[in-house]
Amino acid sequence: MENISRIKEKCVGCKSCEQSCPKHCISMVENKEGFWYPSVDEKSCIECKVCLKKCPVENTGFHRNEPHKVWAWRNKNDVDIMCSASGGAADSAAKTILQMGGVVYGAAYDEQLAVSHIEVTDEAEREKLQSSKYVQSDPKDSYTKVKQRLSEGKRVLFTGTPCQIAGLYAFLGGNPENLYTVDLICHGVPSPKFFKKYLEYQNKQTAGRVIYFNFRSKDKRGWGTQYLLKTKTKTKTKTLSLDRYGKHFIDGDCYRESCYQCAYANTSRVGDLTVGDFWGIAKSHPNFNSLKGVSSVFVNTEKGQKLFEMMRVLAE
Repeated sequence: MENISRIKEKCVGCKSCEQSCPKHCISMVENKEGFWYPSVDEKSCIECKVCLKKCPVENTGFHRNEPHKVWAWRNKNDVDIMCSASGGAADSAAKTILQMGGVVYGAAYDEQLAVSHIEVTDEAEREKLQSSKYVQSDPKDSYTKVKQRLSEGKRVLFTGTPCQIAGLYAFLGGNPENLYTVDLICHGVPSPKFFKKYLEYQNKQTAGRVIYFNFRSKDKRGWGTQYLLKTKTKTKTKTLSLDRYGKHFIDGDCYRESCYQCAYANTSRVGDLTVGDFWGIAKSHPNFNSLKGVSSVFVNTEKGQKLFEMMRVLAE
């Protein structure tokens, strides 16, 4: 139990321990800030330490790779790129795997605008994964589902923050052949509770319930950092740096404690591909710049190179 207490200080909230515990004696509970941390039922615990073996905090050196190449990516499909935060690289990877009969996991809003990882098996659902959600996504039982789909011989793509990808590899105990991963250039994560309170604040400001929220809308100004929210009767857009939630996010004063000592915030990547905004491309490669957005793509592994080539073929 002493080891669990030590892990709590650096816990990333990936829920790999909860999903791997054979006796189901670990549950994730919210702290006062709204972040998830493991709680152990000491009466049920047999101290097998499986939870520690499946914890990314205890396996920070597992599946780390230096980028082989870095590319700029711009989706040629106008609909898809306008629904993506930048150049649509993660969405292109998802589309590629789906067209090969695979399964994709990524962060999506539910009807209450809570963010969690969902399973996507067709094009109609893929749009739920598009664009950024600047809040910690609840992995729920996605690792368990990934393991099941892999056992069925399915190709699987998992997208998420580096610590979530690390949690998945630790949970699986290896790198299955049919698993592809895309990690994000992460800025840190606010808690779901903080985002929920923010939506309640917006409900009061707009005198109506927010039914749609996009942190990175391109509807008004193109590629940038403007959010868009909708109620049944109103539409509102604002630059994130001028918004209450957005300013705290950009200033980095509302993150999970582990984000301030993140073992994954460096160039040694856990994902097969790493994606993010290609800020500064107007200066470095002005001919490739676009107001619709451009992604940076780090190719970190041989599987990442294979996936990237498949994305290029599909994009032609």
